Amino acid sequence: AQQMLSLIKKSVLKISRYFKWQIYVLKNYNSRPPIKVYRDDNGPKIHIGPGEIDIKGWINIDGRALDHVHLITDNLSLKEFADGEVSEIYMCHILEHLSFEEVNDTLKIFYSKLKIGGIIRISVPNFKIISEIYSNFDNIDLIKYPLMGGQDYSYNFHKSIYDFNSLKESLKITGYSEIELWDQQKDFGIEIGDWAAGKINTPKGKRYISLNVKAKRIL
Repeated sequence: AQQMLSLIKKSVLKISRYFKWQIYVLKNYNSRPPIKVYRDDNGPKIHIGPGEIDIKGWINIDGRALDHVHLITDNLSLKEFADGEVSEIYMCHILEHLSFEEVNDTLKIFYSKLKIGGIIRISVPNFKIISEIYSNFDNIDLIKYPLMGGQDYSYNFHKSIYDFNSLKESLKITGYSEIELWDQQKDFGIEIGDWAAGKINTPKGKRYISLNVKAKRIL
């Protein structure tokens, strides 16, 4: 009887080890279906700082342990990916969380990870629009969070500001080409619910506050 019990315990242990990762997936299953954005599958597509957004087919990297996050880290070295491997990188309202000194180094890293023809899509608060809203309404409460971050958790503080010319220059000096504005509805086919198509309230109605810029690695 003792030998039989020992054999049963060994069998149960073996089975539990075999199904360990399946059990983990079930425990962390996110019941919300991912947003369906169908794009050519010619390499990994990385969504940096997705927050609550889960795009079907994209690898989610975030500093917070959300259910749909595949890689939990606040390190943007992308060391898990080979150079020249990534087809697309998307980051919405993330770049402004880096200091001016960190931005170019980070963009260089992303450039090295992109394959030839790979695309980076960036969305940041548009300082030109934010400053216009303040000038028009003389109310700092309207723009303090878009400008400085929500400040409701440790990562949600802004360290840098951008208009099109400043962001274009950072992309240009770090190697990118074909730098231009992009529209979420046009590029993704839908609005996915993040700040790239987000608006804030003003006394004269809602207004878009994001600067959306994309660029390519062509060399």
